[in-house]
Amino acid sequence: MKIAVLTDSTSYLSQTLIDKYNINIAPLSVTFDNGENFEENASISANEFYERMKASKTIPTTSQPAIGEFVTKYEQLRDEGYTDVIGVFLSSGISGTYQTATQAGEMVEGINVHTFDSKISAMAMGSFVLRAIELIEQNETPHAIIKELEAMREVTGARLMVDDLKNLQKSGRITGAQAWIGTMLKMKPVLRFEDGLILPDEKIRTKKRALKEIINKVIDIVKDYEEVTLLVIGGDVQEDTDWLYNELQKNYPQYKVHRSNLGPVVAAHLGPGGMGLGFTGRSIRID
Repeated sequence: MKIAVLTDSTSYLSQTLIDKYNINIAPLSVTFDNGENFEENASISANEFYERMKASKTIPTTSQPAIGEFVTKYEQLRDEGYTDVIGVFLSSGISGTYQTATQAGEMVEGINVHTFDSKISAMAMGSFVLRAIELIEQNETPHAIIKELEAMREVTGARLMVDDLKNLQKSGRITGAQAWIGTMLKMKPVLRFEDGLILPDEKIRTKKRALKEIINKVIDIVKDYEEVTLLVIGGDVQEDTDWLYNELQKNYPQYKVHRSNLGPVVAAHLGPGGMGLGFTGRSIRID
């Protein structure tokens, strides 16, 4: 038995981790109003994307990999001698990537494809990938790995902060926010993932209070977990990312705290100023 790991680009794992653990990446893409299309991370960096988004008259659109791309990847892995693939993908509640990857797996013979709906995104999703790799190194079976990822999903989540709901509303990625629209002037929305969907959580008057509320919400959730990894998910405002990371390091030294950044696809939906704090009830090795 030889097991490969596949994830999509919105896991936002560092290139160092991708290279070290031979992680296969299926890239999503973004398209600007002038028709230019870029594969995430492969042909446009996060910094370049933010500059283009600020200059764009419309919100960039995003698209998942085509089913043929997954078929080709599975066939390639089979031909390299892999017997199984563990696929960890962006929440099915906000993207069709998981469904497409699953369907493609049913079309390829000679390799067993095991897909997992993370019900989340960004580095919180990436933590499932790293956990799967640990389990592969421990010679666990694909069935046992998926079972552990399902259990881990019950203690994994995130809180998000955005400058406004414009991008999320227009892209259709937020649920139940109609009552908030029109009442958000000078307010900072705090959002949560719940069962794979992005939902409104709180309306906070200032950015600093919103960041503190994110910390309070997450710490209240994880305080009874035996193991905890916190994941600072930075956006385009570096000082906010630094503040959040430093606050956690200073006030919660008992927890592992790691930092990562949003890429173009998720940033397109959150908009400028978007960021988050992920968590999981597992000790995740990020090195």
